[in-house]
Amino acid sequence: MTVDRARSVVFGETVEQYEAARADYPAQLITDVLAYAPPGPALEVGAGTGKATAGFAARGVELTCVEPDPRMAAALTAKCPDARVEIGLFEDYVPDRAFALLYCAQAWHWVDRERRWDLAHAALAPSGAVAVFWNRYAVTDPGLRAALAAVDDRYGLTGSTLHHNSPVSAGASAHQLADDPRFTDLDERHYTRTGWYEADRYLNLVRSISSYAILAPGTRDALLREVAGLLGDGVDMTFTTDLALARRAR
Repeated sequence: MTVDRARSVVFGETVEQYEAARADYPAQLITDVLAYAPPGPALEVGAGTGKATAGFAARGVELTCVEPDPRMAAALTAKCPDARVEIGLFEDYVPDRAFALLYCAQAWHWVDRERRWDLAHAALAPSGAVAVFWNRYAVTDPGLRAALAAVDDRYGLTGSTLHHNSPVSAGASAHQLADDPRFTDLDERHYTRTGWYEADRYLNLVRSISSYAILAPGTRDALLREVAGLLGDGVDMTFTTDLALARRAR
């Protein structure tokens, strides 16, 4: 499948909403990834505003972050000033060292599917680890979730959206490596938690997701008005973070 480059960098148009509305990643996930990986420098692919970066930086990891959008990269640098930030596509990045860990949060599906595991393998030191993870968002109340999905349907959004919960899973990435002898010790882990989103934050979450961000402004505004009419003061959310781990075998 060809990567939609225009859609993959649309997040730079919603930096403030992305930073304010997107969920962080579980501290236990950071702990588990660092326990799985050998010590050494880490490479982050598609770092965005640093939602995952901050967790690794707080553990003292030496970080190099590749981010294609300069607007996202500016927010990343402000949040994690000690990280080395390379602006550009991962497909064009030439590592200047072998990394003990390569990780990617919420962005692996934007990397060229024909090349991404080759590039990961090339960037890793022997026995280096790769960690790919996603947050999945779900409105906890099934009735409200169905009503929000119906709004998406009315605006022609019938694929993977915030309310049609069918994102690419981290587990699918691990399964792609099952027959690849270059990687071993495949593992999958899942972390679930709940939380409350006030209505304004939830609307910013909608704005930060590419399937909504690429809509024509008038269409997007009309959709957001319908969503706001269903939310009341806010919404209970269930978050599931899927983690796929693998280790370079040779």
